[in-house]
Amino acid sequence: MRRYHSLLTSAAIRVSRQRGRGAPDEIDDILQEIYLKVWADGAHILTSFRDPRPEAIFGYLKVTAMNIAHDFFRRRSALKRGAERTGSIEDLSHLPAASNDMDRQLTLSEIDRMLLAQTQKDNGPRDRAVFRLYYRYGLTAQAIADLPGIGLNSKGVEGVLHRLTKAIRLAMGGAQGMGAQ
Repeated sequence: MRRYHSLLTSAAIRVSRQRGRGAPDEIDDILQEIYLKVWADGAHILTSFRDPRPEAIFGYLKVTAMNIAHDFFRRRSALKRGAERTGSIEDLSHLPAASNDMDRQLTLSEIDRMLLAQTQKDNGPRDRAVFRLYYRYGLTAQAIADLPGIGLNSKGVEGVLHRLTKAIRLAMGGAQGMGAQ
């Protein structure tokens, strides 16, 4: 530990400054994670390393520590995004709307009926999810495209939104015109 502590600490500091706050508590958490991984399974990472050059272990440990530190931030970022709560796209229809106003709820249910009528093809569930995520929950096209299970880039998401918005506006215009007659 005496021999490699400064090497592991410098890796933790470097990655913390690149990807995090660089705060001492964050660096301590990263360093603890590095030690846990390095010493896991009877220090398998250290005992499995074979290189005849004595200085090679420093490079090996530095790269290993940096990778563990990057994994620390990836995992933390995934937890912030709710990776442990990832569900099906179909589950979005049960989420509450942003407002409890009665008129808004009636309008939203009317839009949902029109949306359902416009999305009866194979990609219907995905298209309805894209529409709801954008209009009800305020996600950007890029944020929607980044979600697992969507299978579209941001331009594809924008295309779906454009197509559905246009179809619903036409349907609402027709429904309003019929009510006036």
